[in-house]
Amino acid sequence: MVHQITSRRPARRRPSGRVQLLAPLLASLSLLPARVAAEPPLGPLGLARWISPEPACTRTQVLGLCWCGPNPCGYWIRMYVPVAFAETVRAPGDSLLSVPLPAAAGSDGTLSSSHSGLDNTAEAHAWVLGNAVWLLAGQLPCLRCQPSDARSVGPPPSAAADLACGAASSVVAALVSSGVSGSASLLPSLAYASEADAVNWRTGCRDLFAFDSWRALDPASLGHWGSLYPRQMRDLGTPPVVYSAKTAFRALSIARDQLATFPFPVDLAGRMQQAYPAVSTCFDVGEQPLPQASSSDRPVQTSADGRYGWFYWRPVSCCVGFESLAHCAGARP
Repeated sequence: MVHQITSRRPARRRPSGRVQLLAPLLASLSLLPARVAAEPPLGPLGLARWISPEPACTRTQVLGLCWCGPNPCGYWIRMYVPVAFAETVRAPGDSLLSVPLPAAAGSDGTLSSSHSGLDNTAEAHAWVLGNAVWLLAGQLPCLRCQPSDARSVGPPPSAAADLACGAASSVVAALVSSGVSGSASLLPSLAYASEADAVNWRTGCRDLFAFDSWRALDPASLGHWGSLYPRQMRDLGTPPVVYSAKTAFRALSIARDQLATFPFPVDLAGRMQQAYPAVSTCFDVGEQPLPQASSSDRPVQTSADGRYGWFYWRPVSCCVGFESLAHCAGARP
């Protein structure tokens, strides 16, 4: 029998194609406005308090006993864990986190029409979350897996469009040179920054060069959010909150499939949770409508400053040993 794990809900928190297609898109770069500066409302060490370990997000299930040889040694569980933080912002270099970002290449600025459903554009950044950040989240369940349990080997990056779109290896080098700490520490590890991938992010040219491989795909490949391809900054006719969630997912997908800098699968099995401007409950990738105030006590909200933050959750199974459970229980008052 599969049992659903329940726990007390934490208190509500309110934290303050082809090549010819590229020419007109590249020409649009000269029309981009100057950078809009803003103060970061979050720090990398404060991310944990934005993670919501409530049952609606973790969806913890006990699958049965796990065995160490002939003896049971714990419980085999399945749950969702937060593995990434992704954001969309209005201008290159801006961030919800006070961390260094690669310098913008070939662009003075980016307009994010965050209040318009006609033409949305944004920069995007994605960070890998380590086990330490998850452990600092409030009111964690005793039965829990770690983000590291969800890691898997991804596909090798393709260099087919490097000449026209910028070498993927150069993007990876810029991410490394940013100096953001590795995922084993309290600080997140930078897996993608659109500033270092400027041509591709503005045009989706890597996907345009691979047009034959994705043109036959279901245009609704991200459920009700629309198509994943081309993975780029622009999306027409999408409400701002949905646009941002979709764009954050696109950034994670580039990091996974084009750069091999993200060690977790990026697909419809994942879930997302808004972290800024409000902490929402979790929802499925491609879900529409997103959690609304009329149907959820933790709905998503439209950002007044055009910046959005999202956690990306992955399903994973692991064995939680009896010793760990005893220690967890003993640490509780």
